[in-house]
Amino acid sequence: MVWIRAASKHGDTVRADLDRLRTFLADVSASGPLMPSVVELRGEGEGIFRYELEEFDNGAVSLAPRYQVRFDASDPAQISWEPYGEHSFKSWGVFRTSAGVDGESQLEIETRSEIDVPVAPVMAVLVEPFAQSSMDEVTEGFLAALKRHAESWNGPEDA
Repeated sequence: MVWIRAASKHGDTVRADLDRLRTFLADVSASGPLMPSVVELRGEGEGIFRYELEEFDNGAVSLAPRYQVRFDASDPAQISWEPYGEHSFKSWGVFRTSAGVDGESQLEIETRSEIDVPVAPVMAVLVEPFAQSSMDEVTEGFLAALKRHAESWNGPEDA
């Protein structure tokens, strides 16, 4: 077993005013399931959410990540999450938002993850590039989905 690490950072302009975008991102029940590969997302109280992701199998590594994170929305400009509890998959991240022009907003997502995979340590150098590529794809897909939904979101009733 070896811990594989990856990180990603992407941003875009969102055609939504800043307050609406921040409210949408803070509504984890609405925004969280938009992350690619989420099978289930459950709130467990006090900002804690349990994620279940699709099974991943590339022939060498097979896993179905299940993990918990704690969200912190005390600063609406930087809504963050961090691992909660002990799991073989860990995720940290932050949504950074700022005002744009003409009612638009800027959204940046920065993520980092670690996963304990059943491979020999010498294989880590071969697995990490795939993990990084996957992390970039997920972050880019998440950003695109958040943007698309935030631009048409009208409140919690849209969840």
